[in-house]
Amino acid sequence: MVIPTSSGNNYLDALSAVSTGNGDGQSLHAVLDFAQNWVSRIDWSSFETANLQLEQTNAYRDPGEAELSGNRLRLPG
Repeated sequence: MVIPTSSGNNYLDALSAVSTGNGDGQSLHAVLDFAQNWVSRIDWSSFETANLQLEQTNAYRDPGEAELSGNRLRLPG
């Protein structure tokens, strides 16, 4: 499983909620489901290809900046 930088806060918040008994795990399931879908669509055949797709999908963005600017992780086209 790959959790992109831009989704780090969402993942940690969802994981924390499960760890502390808050909620029923739906948030964690949603974060992991999206991450799995995203990672399955990245072309990992070469570093250059994958790196370009990671940049295009906002994977490297700072999580706080991504949230504030609306440039969240998106699925590859």
